[in-house]
Amino acid sequence: MINLSDNLVRQIGLLYRYMMRALEAETAPLGMGAGRFSYLFILYINEGVTQQEMAYRLQADKAAVARTLVQLEIQGYIERRSDPQDGRVTRVYLTDKSRAMQGDLEAAVERVIDRLSLDRNEQEQDTLINELKAMLASLDDHYKVSTGSK
Repeated sequence: MINLSDNLVRQIGLLYRYMMRALEAETAPLGMGAGRFSYLFILYINEGVTQQEMAYRLQADKAAVARTLVQLEIQGYIERRSDPQDGRVTRVYLTDKSRAMQGDLEAAVERVIDRLSLDRNEQEQDTLINELKAMLASLDDHYKVSTGSK
């Protein structure tokens, strides 16, 4: 029988919740909640993506992404503009405000990653990352849980 209080799914779930709380604590002084900084990170890497591409990359519901983008736009972190070639498509861009905080956001996330990695050497970290990727792939292969095209 499965141990409901101590199994892999529970530990991963707890790790996620603890990590999100840590990210919230680190990003709160910047006025950016843990659930929203990932939107900016996508744009730091590939500015001008569509809302649909953001939803896929975040593995989030399109409506939830649209709502969060509205909040980020109101707060002055992003701009949404129609694609010049296809007016039906909306693309998302950074503002000067979000560009100015990139270094501070990266440092906040780095502090959480450092805490997660404490007491693990590089090889152990690589092994853990590869194991997690294998678990994700296994679930996706069987259940087709990822959304959108790859």
